[in-house]
Amino acid sequence: MKPLEPPPEIKKMAESGEAGVKTVPAQEVAFLVHKGPHSGVQDSQLKLMRWIGDNGYELMGPGIAIFHNDLIITRNEEDLITELQFPVRKK
Repeated sequence: MKPLEPPPEIKKMAESGEAGVKTVPAQEVAFLVHKGPHSGVQDSQLKLMRWIGDNGYELMGPGIAIFHNDLIITRNEEDLITELQFPVRKK
C-alpha cells in the first residue's frame, strides 16, 4: 500500500488551526471497533489494514477514528471504544 499525502486544503487548515464545515459523501468503509487504551489503536489499525488486503479490498483514502466515549465518561482506559474506518472498494 502506498502512503497517502494530505490534500493541500487539509495541510493549510492544519497550519492555520481554522475550523470549517464540509459535506462528506457516502462511501463504503471497512471498520473495526477497538476497545481499550488509545495506545493500542495503532495495532488495531494494522489489523484492519491486513483484513482489507486479505479480503479482496483496497484502500481508497485516509482512515478516520471515531471516539465513542472518553475518560471523562468511562474513567477507565480499558472501557474506551474507538471505531476505526478506512474507505475501500472491492478489487
